[in-house]
Amino acid sequence: MLASFFGKSSPINYVLLCISISVGYLLFLFNSQSWTFSFINLGSSVLILSLLMFMLLLVDFIIRKNDVTENNTYAIFIYTIFLLMTPSVFGETNIIISAIFLLLSTRRILSLRTGRNIEKKLFDAGMYITLASLFYFWAILYFIIVFIAIFRLLSISFKLLLIPVLSFITVFTLAVVFYLLKDDSFTWIFNWNQTGNFDFRGYNKIPILIPITMLISLLLWMGSSRLVKITSLSKKEKPAGFMILAIGVVTIFVVALSPQKNGAELLFLFFPVSILTTNYIEAASVKERYIFNEILLWALFFLALIIGFILN
Repeated sequence: MLASFFGKSSPINYVLLCISISVGYLLFLFNSQSWTFSFINLGSSVLILSLLMFMLLLVDFIIRKNDVTENNTYAIFIYTIFLLMTPSVFGETNIIISAIFLLLSTRRILSLRTGRNIEKKLFDAGMYITLASLFYFWAILYFIIVFIAIFRLLSISFKLLLIPVLSFITVFTLAVVFYLLKDDSFTWIFNWNQTGNFDFRGYNKIPILIPITMLISLLLWMGSSRLVKITSLSKKEKPAGFMILAIGVVTIFVVALSPQKNGAELLFLFFPVSILTTNYIEAASVKERYIFNEILLWALFFLALIIGFILN
């Protein structure tokens, strides 16, 4: 039932997913001991919910614009499910904003395959990654994706390699000027450059352990399957397929280096895992697809209910 419903793209799918996110966010606020009613808090909450909706629609836009999956809504369903599994995301505005900027950079990186406006797209990608790093420092690792994309171009030059560096310097300089005018200080740089934390004891809690286990398992399972089949992909699908795999690998380090392990950093894994899982579902035969899709989607659905609405 879920497989056939989300196996097509219709307005009701988007409405239901947005309602699900809204309900999950309202339950998070209800359970939050620090949230009290005021017009400022209400406005802030509406803004965060709007960002979450925008993020979901941006994921769908990237998928459709770059033909990353077939014409269905599996990916955004899976994305929403993982969002509901990790309600700690709702309380981390900086991580949400950083993830949105990384999605915007991903959009520009994936569109490099067209061969048009390469310099502009590289500058935009570097700019978005730098902006993302201002909110979550280790987002800066996404520059690895940019350079991988450059080396995959049919013709590269020293100038292309310099463009992401130039965009980083530009945004960083503007940030320095902004904080000098705001605080008359450079201390923000020391707070920005956060040390990676490899203490994973924060994940030793059932509500966090289950989602991260699911995410890593799906990433390894679906990613390995995609890697094996990468050579058989069409010329149109291969560039995006390779880049999604690269994004999956890099986001593992983005998450692993998080200075604070509270589960919200898992948000960066949602995009590649959703895409790779959808690709795996689409690659199955008709009979396998129906059975596997139903089992997987219902399993994720019930896990989201149990973790997001009961255990948290």
